[in-house]
Amino acid sequence: MRIIHALLGIAAGCLLGSAAIVAAQTAPPKPQTHVRAAGSASPYLALATVHDLMGAIIDPASKVVFGAVSSVDTPAGTKEKAPGSDAEWAVVRRNALLMVEAANLLMIPGRHIAPPELAKVHKEGELPPVEIEARVGRDRTAWNEFAAGFRQAAIGAVRAAEARKPEAFGPVNEAIDTACENCHLRFWYPEQEELLKNAPKPK
Repeated sequence: MRIIHALLGIAAGCLLGSAAIVAAQTAPPKPQTHVRAAGSASPYLALATVHDLMGAIIDPASKVVFGAVSSVDTPAGTKEKAPGSDAEWAVVRRNALLMVEAANLLMIPGRHIAPPELAKVHKEGELPPVEIEARVGRDRTAWNEFAAGFRQAAIGAVRAAEARKPEAFGPVNEAIDTACENCHLRFWYPEQEELLKNAPKPK
């Protein structure tokens, strides 16, 4: 009789153990604590302002790209300028890449237009940075679309430099200039929405 009771106890223990294993296997996994929840703060730190990005990256890089290929009339005739070596083309490509990545940086949320000391400083005919930032906040979708248009135009410069095609830089530079001006019409210049509607689109 004792042997029977012992065997029943062992059997019950095995059943309980099996049930616990099955429950552990079928139970939904616990959420991982290191996964960022939807709606939580951005992982990016936008320390530089748009003013900083323009001065440190976009303006100097665009000057290299715009100046890479040119045609100048002189008393001796037309003088053509274009990169002539792999190293010179590499410089143009590198600066075009900087423009592409700067466009990505422009789309990072939380970036201010200018530092506090320049928040109200502006040229005649332009909105002060504090008002530009308010406009961007009201229409972030449009801001990102303009930045993406600038990025696509800059990619054209990267491809033209990689292909060593001086003749491609006329259309490429026009597309970059158009992308920049469209953004400025929307956010920098007051009451210019009508001009923007009729502005050419980057190709």
